[in-house]
Amino acid sequence: MDGKTLTEAVRVERRGAVLLLILAQRPVNVLSQHLRATLSAALSAVAESDLRAVVICSDLAAFSAGADLSELGKTSAAPGLSTLCQQIEDFPKPVIVALNGSTLGPGLELALAAHGRVASPAAQLGLPEIGLGLVPEAGATQRLPRLIGAAAALKLMLEPAPLTAAQALTIGLVDQVVEGDLRAQACAFAETMAAALNGAAPLKTSDRRDGLRDGKAYQAAIVTGRARYAGSPLPAPLRLIDCVEAAQLLPLEQGLAFEAAAYDALVHTPESLGLRHAFFAERRAAFPPAPLVQFGTGKLTSLAVWGAAEPAAVLVAQALAAGLRVSLIDPSREALVAALQKIASRQEVAVAEGRLTPEARDADWARLSTGSATISGVDLVLNNADAPPPLEDAVLPVIALGALPARGAGTRVGISVALAAGLVAELAAGADAPVAVQALGLALGRRLGWKLVFTGPGGPMDRRLRAALSAAIAQLEIEGLARPAIAAALGSFGIGVSARGPLPKPPPEAKRVLDACLAALANQSARLISEGVARRPLDVDAAAVLHGMFPRWQGGPLFQADKRGLLVLRADLKRRAEVAPQIYAPDALFDRLIADGCDFASLNGAV
Repeated sequence: MDGKTLTEAVRVERRGAVLLLILAQRPVNVLSQHLRATLSAALSAVAESDLRAVVICSDLAAFSAGADLSELGKTSAAPGLSTLCQQIEDFPKPVIVALNGSTLGPGLELALAAHGRVASPAAQLGLPEIGLGLVPEAGATQRLPRLIGAAAALKLMLEPAPLTAAQALTIGLVDQVVEGDLRAQACAFAETMAAALNGAAPLKTSDRRDGLRDGKAYQAAIVTGRARYAGSPLPAPLRLIDCVEAAQLLPLEQGLAFEAAAYDALVHTPESLGLRHAFFAERRAAFPPAPLVQFGTGKLTSLAVWGAAEPAAVLVAQALAAGLRVSLIDPSREALVAALQKIASRQEVAVAEGRLTPEARDADWARLSTGSATISGVDLVLNNADAPPPLEDAVLPVIALGALPARGAGTRVGISVALAAGLVAELAAGADAPVAVQALGLALGRRLGWKLVFTGPGGPMDRRLRAALSAAIAQLEIEGLARPAIAAALGSFGIGVSARGPLPKPPPEAKRVLDACLAALANQSARLISEGVARRPLDVDAAAVLHGMFPRWQGGPLFQADKRGLLVLRADLKRRAEVAPQIYAPDALFDRLIADGCDFASLNGAV
C-alpha cells in the first residue's frame, strides 16, 4: 500500500516500519461514512503485515472538525464511528494520532481510541456534542474519564471551549506536544512504543486506570455535576453525567452500550432538534450573500465615525482594540468630549482588570484622532448622525450606523453595532447597494469579532421581533392576564431565562400566553421575509437566537411555527386578528406556503 492514494480522502505513506494514514477529506476531515470506511479498510489491510505501528495524521489545517452533521438522526452506513474506534483500540500494533488544528467531536473520539496522542502546539481539542443536545456516540464518555478522571472529563464535555494542546498535556489527554515536524515526531513516538512492547499488544485506553484511582474524587465530581444541572431544561447534561458515572461502575462493553442508548434517546428529543436547527441556522446565516462572497472581504485599516452619540464610544473602543486607526468627528465639542470620556473610562476599567496593558492603552490613543480634517483618506466612514458627513472626497464609502428605512435605501448600507466581540450585528444593504461598500461592512464585522447576519432594509430584525412580542404581551394584559403570569409562562418556555437553571413552573395560563406570543413572533417573522428584510426563515431564527430573545433549544420562531403546523397557526392568527389585526393579521406568505403544500423550512434553500 506504500505510496498509494486509497481515495481522495486518505493517502498512505510508509516510513520505515511505520505506516502513515493521512486524512485529506476537504475541507476539514469530517468523519463521514466514506472517510470512516476508507480508514477502516486501510487498517484491516495492514493488521497482519510486517509494520510495527500506524500513525494517523492529517494533510489539512485540521485533524478533524468532527461529524458529518447530515448523518445526525439517521441510520449510518457501516462502519459506524463506534465500530471504527473499537477497531483502532483493538489493533494489534500501536496506533498513534498526530493532532494538528481542530480535533473536535468524533475526531477526538477517534484519538481517544488510539494508543497514543501527539499534538502540535496549535492543536485544539474539544467534544462539543452537548451544544447539539447530545452526548458523544463513540466511547468518549467511557474512555476519557478512564484517562483523565471525572472532573476534567465533565469539564471538557459540558463546557463549549476546547482545550489547547498545553492544557491537554497537563491533564494527560495527550502524551506529547511537539514543535517542528509533527509527523516525524509522531513516527518516532510510535517506534519507541513498538520497541518497548516488543511484540506485545499495546495498552488500550479502555484498560487505563489513571482517572479511576481516586474513587472518592470521581464520585464527588459526579455529585457536583448533577447539582449544577439539576432542573436544567436540557436532558443531555444529566444523561452525560450518568454516562461518565457508568465508566466507573461498568465494564467498557456495558458502558459503551449505556452511552449508545443515551445518544439514541437524545437524538430525537425536541431539545436536540431545536439546538441542531439553531446551529445550522446560525452557520448558514453567517455565510454572506453570493455577490459578496464573489467580491471578497474589503481591506480595512482605518475608519472615521461621524457623530459621537451612542453607540460611537463602544464602536470606537472596539475598533481601537482591534488595531484600527480611528477618527471620531462631531460638530458638537460637548458630544465629542463626552464620547472620549466614555472610551477612556472603558479602557481604564480594562487596565484595572488586567485585560489591557497601559502600553496597549497608550497605543490605542495614538491611533485615535478627532477633527473633520482627519476624515480624508480613511477606508470607511460610519455615519452615526441624522445628516450625512460633509465629505470633500465624494468617493469615500459610507455605511450608516443603525437601521436602514424600508424605503429609499436602494443604494445604502447600514450596520447595527454589536456591543462586544462575539455578539450579533446585522449588515443591511439596499437592492442596489455597492458590493464594495458591503464588503467593507463585512470586513469591519469580522475585524471586531461580531457575528454578522445579512439583511435588507427595514430591520433590525431583533428590534421588530421584540416589538411584536411586546405588543402581544400588551394585548394579553388588555385581555386581563397579569404581567407576572405572562412572564412565568414565557419563562417556562425558556424566553428570558438561562438554560443553566430550572425553568419556572408553567402557570395555568401558559398555553394561552405561549400560543399568543409565538403566533405574534411567527407573523412578524413572515413579514420580515415578505418585505425582503430576511433572506430566508433560517436568518430570522438565527437572529432571534443570537440576539438572546429566543431560547436556543427551541430553535427559533419559524422552527416553532413549522412544528405547530401552518394551517393551525394561520387559523389561530385569523381568530386573533379580529381583536388585534395590527399584531395578528396573517401575512400573505402563510397563504402561499399552505397553497403550495410547503412550510417555512422549504424556503431555506434560497441563497
